[in-house]
Amino acid sequence: MDNPEITEEPDQEHRPTMSGAPLAYDSNSGTNSTSNSSQDFSFICFPEVHSSDIATPLTFLLIVTIISNVILLSIIYIEPRLHHPMYYFLALLAMVDILLCTVTTPRVLLILWTEYKTISESACFSQMFFATFWSAMESSIFLVMAYDRYVAICNPLHYPTIITNKLVAKACVFIVVRNLVVALPPPLLAARLDYCSSKKIRHCFCENMSVEKLSCSDYTASNIFGLVCFFLFGGTDVFLIIVSYFLILRTVVKARSFSAASKAFRTCGSHLIVICIFYFTVASTIVSSRTFQELPRPIHVIFSILHYLLPPLLNPLVYGMLTKEIRNSIQRMIGKIKIHP
Repeated sequence: MDNPEITEEPDQEHRPTMSGAPLAYDSNSGTNSTSNSSQDFSFICFPEVHSSDIATPLTFLLIVTIISNVILLSIIYIEPRLHHPMYYFLALLAMVDILLCTVTTPRVLLILWTEYKTISESACFSQMFFATFWSAMESSIFLVMAYDRYVAICNPLHYPTIITNKLVAKACVFIVVRNLVVALPPPLLAARLDYCSSKKIRHCFCENMSVEKLSCSDYTASNIFGLVCFFLFGGTDVFLIIVSYFLILRTVVKARSFSAASKAFRTCGSHLIVICIFYFTVASTIVSSRTFQELPRPIHVIFSILHYLLPPLLNPLVYGMLTKEIRNSIQRMIGKIKIHP
């Protein structure tokens, strides 16, 4: 299993078929089949683990994630009292959560349930782009929401004039353009590489480094770009979020009011929790990839999958439990439902 390229028939690639096309060996079925395309990548997902042991809980978590985010979006759309900038950002986060969890998890489940492990180059590079794009979008939304909370607590009298619907629209355009700049170059650079060796990705989806390691050409430029973007954009997001909450904490301490502190906690508590969850999964993925030699490979793969599934799963649950306005809206909607015998 450590060397999946070795099969029982080492000379299979040189055996001609009736049409002159090479034969590919299917290690799962133990039979030879005609290769559809030499350009396809294939995944080595969890060869050490029984597929159903992972596929069943992942399927359940994906269904719960999509349903909970759809419910949150529906509540914000239906309830007029939630038609304010703060909840528009929350609705945007819920939409991005749905897209983030569906960009990689369905492909993982397809591999685990059906053993269909191939993916075309174009589909692989597209998945690489959207995985980076939606993840970066999530980070940018957290930054904008931190600014919204800063204005609400530190400048409450000016909040209606600063945080307007027009500002929300501008913020949405800004984060889309910003993250296109971050997410577009990596798959374009990866597509220019020569993949003349094995095209078996030791992962469950097209992660940047897992794909680029298969190249026999130099991918230093892509590596440098990824590191620069991570520290420049991701580091900036984290730094500004920390600054925002430091200023919020300073304002609350200066107020010396229990009611002010309680209100600030209610307003910012849920936001801080989901931010910590998101960046914890990012840090876990990075650390596991850097200690790849010390950690078993499935652990790194699981951390990567959880980065795209765990925050979207927990975000609507945390906001639903800790945000008073959303709880009240849910109670009002439930109260309007009349059950007839």
